[in-house]
Amino acid sequence: MAPDGPVETPAGTPDDVVAAFEDIPAVLWAFEGPEHRVVAANRAARASMGFRPGIVGRPIREVAPELEGQQVFETLDEVWTRGEPVIGDERRLLVDRDGDGRLEEDWYSYTFVPTHHPDGSMRGMTVHIGRVTDEVLRRHKAETSAAESEKARQAAQDVVLTLQRSLLPSGLPVLPRARLAARYVVAGRELAAGGDWFDALPLPDGRLAVAVGDVVGHGAAASAAMGRLRAVGANALEAGRGVAGTLAELDRFAAREHATRAATVCVVVLDPRTGELEVAAAAHPPPFVVTTDGAVRWIPVAGGGPLGTGAAAPAPSPTTDRLGPGDVLVLYTDGLVERPGHTLDEGLAALARTAVAAGHEDVEDDATVPTAQVDRIAALTVERMGWTGGGLTDDATLLAVQRTATGPAPFALEIPPDPRGLRSLRRALDAWLDDAGVGEDDAMSLVHAVGEAATNALEHAYPQPPPDGAGVRADAELDDDGRVTVTVADSGHWRPASDDPGGRGRGLMMMRGLVERVDVATGATGTTVTLSTPLHRDVLIGSYGDEAAAGVHGANEELGAEQRGPDLLAVSGPVDTTTVDRFRVRVLEAARGGARVLTVDLDGVSVFSSAGVQAVHELRRDLPGLRLHAAAGSVAGRVLALTGLDDLLRTPERPPAPGDDPDGSSALG
Repeated sequence: MAPDGPVETPAGTPDDVVAAFEDIPAVLWAFEGPEHRVVAANRAARASMGFRPGIVGRPIREVAPELEGQQVFETLDEVWTRGEPVIGDERRLLVDRDGDGRLEEDWYSYTFVPTHHPDGSMRGMTVHIGRVTDEVLRRHKAETSAAESEKARQAAQDVVLTLQRSLLPSGLPVLPRARLAARYVVAGRELAAGGDWFDALPLPDGRLAVAVGDVVGHGAAASAAMGRLRAVGANALEAGRGVAGTLAELDRFAAREHATRAATVCVVVLDPRTGELEVAAAAHPPPFVVTTDGAVRWIPVAGGGPLGTGAAAPAPSPTTDRLGPGDVLVLYTDGLVERPGHTLDEGLAALARTAVAAGHEDVEDDATVPTAQVDRIAALTVERMGWTGGGLTDDATLLAVQRTATGPAPFALEIPPDPRGLRSLRRALDAWLDDAGVGEDDAMSLVHAVGEAATNALEHAYPQPPPDGAGVRADAELDDDGRVTVTVADSGHWRPASDDPGGRGRGLMMMRGLVERVDVATGATGTTVTLSTPLHRDVLIGSYGDEAAAGVHGANEELGAEQRGPDLLAVSGPVDTTTVDRFRVRVLEAARGGARVLTVDLDGVSVFSSAGVQAVHELRRDLPGLRLHAAAGSVAGRVLALTGLDDLLRTPERPPAPGDDPDGSSALG
């Protein structure tokens, strides 16, 4: 008699089932029990762990202890507790695959699915993981190579996020005895920016004030309220009110209007020379310290009620602590630690574990994680805390401050009176600024300004051939207030430039456009140019998943000139006294001596000195149809704007395309 319903057929012979399981190209794990004991792992899973022995039968925490602090075990615990699947895309994991103690980077997409016993009770889970490292790195490379991709993405975001960027600091001060890093991300995909804020202010007495706060609500009103509170707090700190006085001032101001009431804030003043800390807070989660030995020390803050609510006033006496050399102070907003179904203590503990792991992982050199420890803590902690609990449900801000054992040594370099020495000077100064953590824009401006000062000295201080012992010396030092002072000195006698309408004499104007202050002192023993300007490092303000800004990189050392069609020449590398003749010749060749209308694309230029400015003035005289393309934020674009040559620029959105009209207008309109 035939059965009433369908009959389940066997999955196959045990050997065939195991063979199929082994050969699946994705990583497959099966866990049992609350300790997540490994009961099955296919070949790809074992390979992801470097085929380490004793995988099956042991809890995954014992199999892969390096995953502690990377929110993997927390995700397993969440699936076990809730009995619900968890899906994630493009998550970075660091694993000791070679067994040498150093962690290698990979990116994965995963699905965690709970499994049950026949009676319905939890048995464990199966985990399906796909390696997507190649796709992620390809996308990162494409984003990095497109200089305007981040600006285009930001322009398409919600207008409130643009407001948030305008109200938060665009950079953090670069100090000799402290290194800072900050990360602000918007919750979810809707980019409804809210009221988180942070600040970092060097004080006149050499101390550093930092603050992190949170205004209730989202949208333009919360952002505007945040901006007002940040301004009041900064003014009070700079006026020497201290942490308690600053909280009292914020409390009085917040009570004036509804939008600023119930905000929370934590204010810290650090003396980087001694490590002494003063901390006060108003209803804000406590800061903590990641110590050099990988431990966490919480700073108990006797904070009062939220600002402006009439609750208990902020504590009149601040908490004192001390930051040792290499220790990292971490301030944050509650968006990082609040998770549905989890207590605040659980969130705080997870945050601390994640910060310690991020700061003390020994990562392979070719990984894309930041090199500096304080940068890794800021970037990876926020990234990883967004993995669990459905992602970030509120804006999240993290500000990290590391007290450095010693400041950067003063910069000093002497170059011979030869234009080829300019490359050595630019390369060495760029490396010094990179080591100090200076942001790309500030570093580019300073290197360019110093290069101009050295070029002027080489061209005007010495006759040709130069006398024995002639040279140009550059010295730089970073002050406690985040300001760098650079002197460029020669021992010659200044010779004025010839009367030349081609653009000579613009070097001093360019320097003053690139740095805050330029002083020139001449005398019988030579000329000294002193440049002074504040330095900052980049802050990324954006949505969850954004990558931290890249560090400073040295400029290309060779001039490149590539013909990209009959009417377009793309130039890259430095245009300075050593390469300007080649630049001029290549432009004349591409324009056929003036017979062809030519656009020169300067976006790839790393240095555009006054020699390049002079060359462009001469070329525009000889080539009436000459057009230039340079994005507003590029090296050449900034110089062209400073030197009155931006009238040669085409529409910055694109270089000319084949079919453009000879007069330079586009046939496409």
